[in-house]
Amino acid sequence: MKMGLLACAFGRHSVDRANMRKAGGSHVCKCRNCKTPMEEIEPHVWQVLQIKDAGLGPRSFG
Repeated sequence: MKMGLLACAFGRHSVDRANMRKAGGSHVCKCRNCKTPMEEIEPHVWQVLQIKDAGLGPRSFG
C-alpha cells in the first residue's frame, strides 16, 4: 500500500476496474491506492479528472 501511494505521488495511478462507471459518454473510476477520481480519455488511457472549484479555476486531485 505504501509503495502504491508513493507511485501516486509521482503520477503513476492504478485504475480500480472493479468500480468503473460510465458517465457522460466516457468511463470514470478512482485510483486503487489514493482514491483520486480519473476519467478515460482514450481507450486504455486514463487522466486525473479536472474539476472546477467554486469558480476559482480548474483544479485537479492528485
